[in-house]
Amino acid sequence: MSQRAIDFVNNWIEANIDTNKPVDMEHHDRRPQRLAERCAADAEAAGITEAEIKDGLGDLEVCMIAAVDRVALAKSEK
Repeated sequence: MSQRAIDFVNNWIEANIDTNKPVDMEHHDRRPQRLAERCAADAEAAGITEAEIKDGLGDLEVCMIAAVDRVALAKSEK
């Protein structure tokens, strides 16, 4: 497992995900897919491979779904 990849993705999520609504899975919300693509590109530019991310976190799009929902929930509780 790559702690470097985990730290990169967690920091990326904190810096890049800002939403007021959870993921709408009924209507195929594309935000997680776009976020995963952007995160993977930024990670690659930082020298972190997609395989390294997958080894540390699993499917990046699933991570983005959870992150978007987590951020939306935290905002709704304020």
